[in-house]
This record gives sequence, structure tokens and C-alpha cells, in this order.
Amino acid sequence: MTTEPSRVSLIVPAYNEQEAILPVIDEYYPYVDEIIVVDDGSSDETYMRAQSRADEKVKVYKHVQNQGKVGALRTGVSHASGNIIVFTDADCTYPASYVPEMVQILEEHKADLVLGARLHDRSNIPLFNRIGNTIFSSLAGYISGKMIQDAQTGYRAMFKDMMPMLDVAARSLEFETKMTVRAAKLGYTIVEIPIVYRERVGVSKLHPIRDGIRMFRGLISIAWNETSPLGKMILGPSIVLVIIGLLFGSYSLYERLTTYDLTNAYFPLIATFSILLGMQMFSIGLVIDYLSKKLDRIEEKVMALGNKRE
Repeated sequence: MTTEPSRVSLIVPAYNEQEAILPVIDEYYPYVDEIIVVDDGSSDETYMRAQSRADEKVKVYKHVQNQGKVGALRTGVSHASGNIIVFTDADCTYPASYVPEMVQILEEHKADLVLGARLHDRSNIPLFNRIGNTIFSSLAGYISGKMIQDAQTGYRAMFKDMMPMLDVAARSLEFETKMTVRAAKLGYTIVEIPIVYRERVGVSKLHPIRDGIRMFRGLISIAWNETSPLGKMILGPSIVLVIIGLLFGSYSLYERLTTYDLTNAYFPLIATFSILLGMQMFSIGLVIDYLSKKLDRIEEKVMALGNKRE
């Protein structure tokens, strides 16, 4: 993707992380060429403590008002001088020791996006969050047509020039999920490396219900907006079939529970047939869309290779 020497910029969005920000800076310092901390309107001493480490390598910026994690990430990327950017959280949960492996995968062009998948010792992830991660990662994988084990991880690396393509409309924690799905939908290669996820320092800002709803809405919007016209021609009728099946099924269940008699004995059969056919068509549409996007990426790489030879 690029021939310039690799320079790695770490982006650390921080909001009320005064207890963890210095350990994060100190841990990542040997592994990257630049550390950019963006204080997102914190009300504690996060900015002052980060500023105490500022030097030629560590740069600290501050939002006067809270703009959300995504706003902080965008500010960090806009100030990054490296051609490779790494995102991490400011709570000490992601070990810095995985950075060299992530960078190497990018440099060897084995991936366009590298994810630090929280697969080793998940005991530090609350049970409710683990269930949510599993559900949304499975849903993200189904929508994108690619097996994704941890679409929500905040530990990821990519080339900086990819950010405009993967910058999705979001404000909070749904950003990671939407970015991952968009990358897969656009046919980019995603590699996950298993990492250890440590216990966070400080108080978690995750709101499972609110953020879960945002993630679900985000996945639906990405699923439709990033789907090719050919894919939509198949997905549209499949959704209609599923809705018809659910309506027939709900009506049959209602009758069964209230009167124990069915107006039409074929309604349950129609419901089952419509849902199964709709799901099969939906899956075919996703596969066709994934293949078409993958072919687009292959064509881009072949054209880029041809231009280099010229």
C-alpha cells in the first residue's frame, strides 16, 4: 500500500483516565515512534498528567468539550505523522507488547486492518460484556461474510491513508464495530491476533444497553449502506420474506395460545417456509456482495502493481 519507511503513531483517546494515562504512555513508549494523547474534555487531572510526559515523542491535545471517543480518535489521526496508526484505550487493558506483531503484519501486506482480539483469558471482561461481544461479533461476521471473533476491540492498527475509507459515522463504542464491518464489506483483509485483555484501571464508561443498541443500529446501517446494488436486489426480497414469515408465525402462535385452534393449518408451514427461504436468500446476497467487493480490492491491487512496473 505504501513504500515509505514505517513510522508508527499511537492514538490514545482519554476521558477521565487520570489513574491509567501515565502507565499507558510509559508502557507504549518503547514500541512506537509517536504517542498522541487526546484528552476529551476530562474533568479530572488526565490532561495535566499526560502533559507531564510531553516531549518530542509524546504529544498531548485537549478538547474543551467532550466530543466522544470517535472525536478524540479523529483529532489524534489528524495530528499523526506516522504512516501506520495504532489505536488503544487509556485504561491499561491492552498490552503494548503486541504492537511489533501488528506492525509487521501490515508491513508484509498480510492485512489491511489488524485487530487485537481479546481471546486469551477473558475473565477480565464482565460476563454481560462477553455475551454482548460474542453476539455482536457473530452478527458482524454474518453481515460482512467474514469470520470475526472480536469486532469490538479498541486495539487495532492500519495504514493512516485507509482512515478516510474506514471512518464511519459514530460517536462512542459502536465505532469499532462499524469500522470492522465496513472494512470487511469493502473487501479489505482483516487479521486478528489473540491478545491478553487485562483488568482496567479506573471506572468503566461502557453502558451495555445503550451502547448495545447503538452497535445494533450501526450494524444494520452499515449492512445496507455498504452493500452493492446486486446484493441489495437479493437482500430486499429476502427481508420481505422473513417479515411475512414472522407475521404468519406470530398470528398462528397467537391463535394457538388464545383459542387453541388455527384459522388455517397451513399458516405455520407458510411461516417456516418464508423464514427459511428468506434467510437462505439473505445469506446468498451477503456472499455475492462480499465476493464482488473482494474482486474490487484485487482489481485495485493489480492496477497498482501495473502502475509501479510502468
